[in-house]
Amino acid sequence: MTDLVEGTGLVDAKGKATGEMARWMKKSARDAAALGSGKAAKTQTLPSPWLVKFPDNGDEPVIINSPIAFTINSVTTKSSAGTATLTVKIGSTALGGTANSVSTSEQTQAHSSANAVAVGDDVTFTFSSVSGAENVSVMLSCTVELA
Repeated sequence: MTDLVEGTGLVDAKGKATGEMARWMKKSARDAAALGSGKAAKTQTLPSPWLVKFPDNGDEPVIINSPIAFTINSVTTKSSAGTATLTVKIGSTALGGTANSVSTSEQTQAHSSANAVAVGDDVTFTFSSVSGAENVSVMLSCTVELA
């Protein structure tokens, strides 16, 4: 040990740690702890906003061949006029839970099943019962797991 730190003041002539070594080790521990507190959380919220100006009854592909895996936790909708029903699908499977009733009032529907998008999946908005709906804002509230 003395060969590695000789002349640094971290050990004495007998190879025992000095007060300087203790201070250095405490500072190193504090620095390491500070690095850990600056890390991003493993689970990140991912907003995915969309605007469909004039929806028609039928499918509107919004994500094709997703490059990342993520989970859709909720869908929020609001239009500037008219009404419609919006069902969000991963592939051909609707998200578990209730479809959104689109209107000029904001509405959020939570989804806790059939809501995992895998790499390569497609996400589609399926509009039905469209009655004069315009400027339909859709917010997918998602989470993604960092490696």
